Amino acid sequence: MTVRPIGDVTRPQLLLALLSAVAAMLLMGVRSQGAVYSVATQGSDTNQGTIHRPFRTIQQAAQVMKPGDTCFVRAGVYRETVRPAHSGAEGRPITFAAYGTEDVVVSGADSIGGWKRWNGRIYQAATQLAFDQLFVDGRMMNLAQWPNAPLDPMRPVWAIAAAGTEPGVIVDPRLPECSLVGATVHVLPGAQWVSWTRPIMQHDAKAHTFRFNADWSQEWAYVVKEGSRYYLFGIAGLLDAPGEWHLDVARKAVCLWPPMSDDPTKHRVEVKRRDLAFDLSQREHIRVRGFRIFASAISMADAGHCLVENCHLRYACHFTEAGGWGGGRGLTSGVLISGHDNELRDSSVVYSAGNGVGLYGERNAVRNCLVRNCDYSVVDFGAIWADGRGNIVSRSTLCETARTVLLHRNMKAGLIEYNDMYHAGLMTNDLGITYCYGTDGEGTVISHNFAHENKAQSCGVGIYIDNGSSNFVINHNISWRNPDSGIRLNTPCHNTSVFNNTIVNNLNSIGFWGPEGNSDQAGCRVINNICTDEVRTGDGVEVSHNFAGKDPGFVGQQKGNFRLRDDSPCVDAGIRIPQITLHMSGRAPDLGAHEHGLPPWTAGHTWGEPPLF
Repeated sequence: MTVRPIGDVTRPQLLLALLSAVAAMLLMGVRSQGAVYSVATQGSDTNQGTIHRPFRTIQQAAQVMKPGDTCFVRAGVYRETVRPAHSGAEGRPITFAAYGTEDVVVSGADSIGGWKRWNGRIYQAATQLAFDQLFVDGRMMNLAQWPNAPLDPMRPVWAIAAAGTEPGVIVDPRLPECSLVGATVHVLPGAQWVSWTRPIMQHDAKAHTFRFNADWSQEWAYVVKEGSRYYLFGIAGLLDAPGEWHLDVARKAVCLWPPMSDDPTKHRVEVKRRDLAFDLSQREHIRVRGFRIFASAISMADAGHCLVENCHLRYACHFTEAGGWGGGRGLTSGVLISGHDNELRDSSVVYSAGNGVGLYGERNAVRNCLVRNCDYSVVDFGAIWADGRGNIVSRSTLCETARTVLLHRNMKAGLIEYNDMYHAGLMTNDLGITYCYGTDGEGTVISHNFAHENKAQSCGVGIYIDNGSSNFVINHNISWRNPDSGIRLNTPCHNTSVFNNTIVNNLNSIGFWGPEGNSDQAGCRVINNICTDEVRTGDGVEVSHNFAGKDPGFVGQQKGNFRLRDDSPCVDAGIRIPQITLHMSGRAPDLGAHEHGLPPWTAGHTWGEPPLF
């Protein structure tokens, strides 16, 4: 181990510095073959980066670090984007780590001060900054909007379009009295699958109407009509409630009604300024460990052999535009992982307008993570967007999304296992907790997951293989309390196997829908499952050794215990399936996801709740 010179210090001080560095490395599990640097809020970037003369910014360390080097960061808030100048090497990674158990926050937000009372309970501060996200004491405030809403972007308050509404024109006699020209409408039209934002071009106060350019497809699923949900935001006239704010670019001022209606100088007021806390794109063998990330994300785009672990991200991504089925900023939102052999581990992502994690490339992984409160832009994103080849989503808790929890469009030869996934569909309809469309899975395995309590008001599915998707293995999952199918294989669907699943208390256990009556499920198999509700399969499916009935003999279904009792008719009632029924305790495999007599498997992350900061 090499330690940089530390200047004029005594021998005891030098020994203490050495011991401190070694102890920290042992504590953090770092095996360094290079230099050890230190960063602290009281440091200076003109220092040498030692224990006693630390750098002030993590970026200064990132500029000089070489393969095998380690940077320990002391407690505090660091408002920067860290971009390593160099890659590490195999066996000699470059490591950034929080020191011991100290709280280290890398923030994408900057402070706003100089607040003065402006109008009633609304305060104003001068600023020349451009931003679209504002926080008070670490909590996101609402852009001035109507109807007024709580400070939870996952649960907006929607207005309902009245009779006379048509594409590009919304009628609502309850509209606010101020001029709405220049505001933005966020509308969830038609079948309420996805949403759009558009500027309001005309407002007729007497007719209670406003006009906007509905330039997307206006077929039945997307048409703006009576009953469409919407809300308005983005003009000063809508700033009328605690927790709302507005940026007046012309006056170079920001206005805020604090959530407690008190003086904002008593609080920490910040605005988002940077998208990334750590930019590891096109870098290899970088490790990032133990940080709290606020109002920004981490990029491992086109990276290799990078590891992010024990990092907790809050408000990872924010944007205000919605574009239906996605695209734009959303595809690169949240923690971005592409390239090859990268991993996000033991970490959390809480709140993102788009994806919590975008998983692309090859042989990348998300393990033992918590990802929730995502896709509040209400488009086609989720807690995880899983693409690429040979990627893994394992032992994670994924939940609380506007639409799908785990999108695996174009995921090839992947593995989705031991995840606890629930509360999809908080704002939209016709979706799955897991979902793909038009995807050849090339053997992708969906195994040992919980998929439960989809919140969509219509067509809320557990595991959803939509039209034109084939070549999946779906085994040993438990899917329950979903308002539509527990597992759905829409046609055409080929060579997809459904083995040893427990599918309980859904509208139907297994279902399908095909365009123009298509029922092609050639090569599919449905074997060894427990189904307490209707099973509908198409043509060409092998169906055998499944339980159909209301009492499979669970230990405690009402308490979520789907293990089998000794007297269950599902014990020893299955058949052996190569690579699937690998563990059995009786003369034959049991039906369903749990084998009687063996310890039950569990799903989801293992480390508890993320910190608040």
